[in-house]
Amino acid sequence: MSAIYAFADKLPKAVEKARASVVSVITYNQGVMLHNGVAVFAGENGDLLSSHSLFVGADSAVVIDSKGVVRPVKYIVGVNEVFDCIRIRVNADKKIKPLVASSLPVADGETLFMLGYGVGKSGFVEQTAAERVDSVYSCVYYTLKKPMESRFLSLPVVNAKGELVALMQEAASGDTINSYAVGASVSAMLEASTATFGKGYYSSMGIRTALPNDKEKALSCLYMLALVGDSASYRNVIDDFITAYPDSYEGYVSRAEYEAVVLRDLNAAELSWEKALKLSKDAADVHFGKAKNMNTILLAGDSVSHPMLSFANVMAEFDKAIAIDNQLLYLNGKADALYAHGCFDEAAECYEALATTDMHNPEIFANASMCYKQVGNYEKSVAMLDSAVNCFDAAAAKSAAPYILTRALVYVAAEKFRNAVFDYNKYEELMAGTLGAEFYYMREQAELSAKMYQQALNDIDIAIDLAPTNIAYYVEKGLLCYRVKLSDEGIRVLDEAKALAPDIPDIHYLLGRLYMQKGEDSLARPCLEKALQLGHSSAGAVLEQLGN
Repeated sequence: MSAIYAFADKLPKAVEKARASVVSVITYNQGVMLHNGVAVFAGENGDLLSSHSLFVGADSAVVIDSKGVVRPVKYIVGVNEVFDCIRIRVNADKKIKPLVASSLPVADGETLFMLGYGVGKSGFVEQTAAERVDSVYSCVYYTLKKPMESRFLSLPVVNAKGELVALMQEAASGDTINSYAVGASVSAMLEASTATFGKGYYSSMGIRTALPNDKEKALSCLYMLALVGDSASYRNVIDDFITAYPDSYEGYVSRAEYEAVVLRDLNAAELSWEKALKLSKDAADVHFGKAKNMNTILLAGDSVSHPMLSFANVMAEFDKAIAIDNQLLYLNGKADALYAHGCFDEAAECYEALATTDMHNPEIFANASMCYKQVGNYEKSVAMLDSAVNCFDAAAAKSAAPYILTRALVYVAAEKFRNAVFDYNKYEELMAGTLGAEFYYMREQAELSAKMYQQALNDIDIAIDLAPTNIAYYVEKGLLCYRVKLSDEGIRVLDEAKALAPDIPDIHYLLGRLYMQKGEDSLARPCLEKALQLGHSSAGAVLEQLGN
C-alpha cells in the first residue's frame, strides 16, 4: 500500500494542494524517448525544477501535469551539475500553480513530504523528516530519515504548509540508510551566464538555452554567442533577445548583422537597421556597425548585388558615425576599410590622425607605415616604424621585435640592404633561440644584396642546418657559391641536395655551371644534359656554348 493511503486522512491540505504542481517530464532525441522523470513547477514564467541527468543528449522534452495537459519544454534556464539540478521553462499560463519556496530554514526532525507524480491524485506521497541540515557550495543540503529509492529522484520535498523545501538527490554510493535533498534556493543558481551560455553541458542539450533575466547579462550572452555559436542557434538567441527586450536597439543591430553577413539578405537587414536607428540613442554606433558589415560583404567578393552595397556607401556610413560622435574607434574603422580597399594615402592620413591622440600605439604607427610602403614612400614608412619601436622602453624591448622585423622588410623594399641587415641582427638579438630557418634565409638575401658575402654564407648554412630537407636552401647556397666563386663548396652542397632530390633541374644546372667555372667541362656536360632532360629552360643554350 502506498504511503498516501496510509495517512491520507492526516495529510495537510496545503500538501494535498501542492501535489498538483508535480509533473511528469519526458525527454527525447530525434523523436526517441530518452528518459522519464519528475519535475515541479517552482517559480514564475513557467519554470520547473528537475534532474539535469534526464536532459543530457535531449533535443526536446515535454511535461505532463496531473490533469494530462502536455506542455513542450521551450528553454533550459540553467544547470548545476554538482547537484544534478536543472531549471526548465514552458510557456506560462494561468493554469500553472507553482510552489512557493520556503523562506524559513527547516528544523532538525521537522516533518516533510516527498510528492510523486500521478494523474489526478494517484501520485504517491512519502512522509520523511530532516535528520541534518548542512551547507554545501552555498546551498542548504538535507539528510532525510528515509532510504533512497530510484523513484524518489528529483521529487519535490515540501513542508506542512505546502512550500517547496528541496529537490531529492541521488544517494551516496553504498548508503542504504539515508536520502538527500538540495534546498530549493538552488533555483537561484540555475541561470546561464556569459561564461557558460552555449558551452559545456548546455551544448550537450539540443533544447534552447534561455537568456538571463538581466538585460546586460543577456546582451553579453548574445555577443558571446556571435563569436562561438553556430548560425542557427545565434539567430534563435537574437529572436529571444528581441522578444524579451523589444525596445532595445541592440537586438535589431545583431539581427541586421546576421541578415546581411550570414544570409546576405540586405533588404531585411536594411529594415532591421532602420528599426535600430529609431530605437537607439546611439545612432553613431548603428551607422558604424552598418559600415563594418557592408564592408565585410564587399571584401568577401561574392556576387551579392544591392544598391546600398558600394564602397561609397560604406564610407558614407563611417562618416555619419564620426559626424555624430567623433570616436577614435570609428576613425580607426574607417582607416582599416580604406586600407583594405587600397586607398593607402587616405588610410595613412587617418592613421596619422589617430597617432596624435590617446589611441596612439605601435599598431597604429605600423598601419600607417604599411600605407606609406604601399605607395613607395619608404622614408615615411620607416619613420612610422621608428615611432612604433619608440613606444617600448628597455624593459619591454622584446615586444618591439615584430616592428623591428617589419622595418627590416621596408628597408629591403627600399633597397637599403645594410639597414635591413642591422634590423635583422637586432631582431635576432631580441628573439635569441627562437628563430627558424626562414629568418636566416631572409637575412641571407639582404646580406647578399648588400654584398656581405661571408655573412650570407654563414646564414644560409644555419638555414640548412635548421631545415636539412628544404632543397631551396641548398640551391640558394649553390647560387651564392657560384657568385663568389667558391666552386668546390658549391659542388659539395649541391651533391648533398642531389642525393635528397635527384629530379630537381636547378640542382643539375647549377652543378654544371660550377664545373664550368672550374674549367671542368667534361664533368659539366652530363649535369647540363640531365638538367635539359628534366626541363630546365637555360640548359640547352649553355650546352651549345660547350660545343662538341
